[in-house]
Amino acid sequence: MTRLLLLFLISASALFSKEIETTLENSNFTLFAPLDLKGENRLLNYNRIRLTGHIRNENWFVTAIADIENYLGSAHINSDSYRLTNTISSDTPFDTQTDAYNYGNGEYYAQLYRLYGGYVDEKHRISFGLQKISMGVGRIWNPTDLFNPKNPLALEPDEVFGAYSLLYSYSISQLSELTVIAAKRSNKSFKYAGRIKGYLDVVDIALNAVKSDDMTMIGYELEGEFYESGIELRNEGGWFEDKLLGKKYYQAIFGADYAFENSLILTTEWLYSSKNYQENFSPKVAPNNLLNSRNYLGVNLSYQFDSLLYGSLSHILNTDDKSSYVTPVLSYSLSDDALLGIGMMYYRGKYGSEFGDLKETYYLNINITF
Repeated sequence: MTRLLLLFLISASALFSKEIETTLENSNFTLFAPLDLKGENRLLNYNRIRLTGHIRNENWFVTAIADIENYLGSAHINSDSYRLTNTISSDTPFDTQTDAYNYGNGEYYAQLYRLYGGYVDEKHRISFGLQKISMGVGRIWNPTDLFNPKNPLALEPDEVFGAYSLLYSYSISQLSELTVIAAKRSNKSFKYAGRIKGYLDVVDIALNAVKSDDMTMIGYELEGEFYESGIELRNEGGWFEDKLLGKKYYQAIFGADYAFENSLILTTEWLYSSKNYQENFSPKVAPNNLLNSRNYLGVNLSYQFDSLLYGSLSHILNTDDKSSYVTPVLSYSLSDDALLGIGMMYYRGKYGSEFGDLKETYYLNINITF
């Protein structure tokens, strides 16, 4: 199946290529980070080289993204936390990463991040391959996203595995759309989804359904402005059934955004679960959505100081054990193609709480696009 996908996309590229765009991006993080929950802090350098290619010819398109990732720091790559992270793989019928090559002080591997192609016009969009399936309206959490949910506690929350899937969307009107999805998983089973989205008076509304061997979900999305106040309200939620354990639950986010005139943007979100993940649900079903508490509060403040300097501050609070996660970030634009950032991942709380046992991480990030 993987060879068939590659053959299809390469053939399409050769036959239809008219407009070709390629970019090379290098992201480098130098972290002062703990080895494990009680280990010493050590330096780690993480470097990702990303090659992106877009091919277009009228309504046809092909996108390919490939990475080479390198971890430098012998203490870190031999730690339990690093080995545990490396056991996480994409839910696809083929490997998207090569085996890691160890050269003593570090390791590197190659990754196929995205590879998909298709057709799009005013009414229709069809795409096939290793792609990102977007569901939900949450900024911090997306409980209805059961394909590639982001992890808000990660260094790069939006860096997620792709789904090997076929997607078709039909625009019923300018403000409404119907989407159906079929994705093949690592165990060769399929995950199916349907989504219909429209505009109702003053709110965007969507209904979602997802079905697989281990999970079913009926979900919804609501998003709109509160009485022309400039406050954007949103609500996303779903009723889930974990078939592996025979458990049912409801999970949702309630959020709001407001952009002040001085470029300050405030984002808030509350994540609610009707039951606790650790006691009731299997992590295989939705590992980034089902958490340790029934209630979390998330806040993000972002501010554009000037044309070059940008800052943000994120805070996630576990309201049950009162532990929290704080991330301040400052980014400075060195040029149109280069960005320098400094940040911190700070944890606070009592011993034994969700975040209380974790140690702070500091990092320097340089991103260059060629």
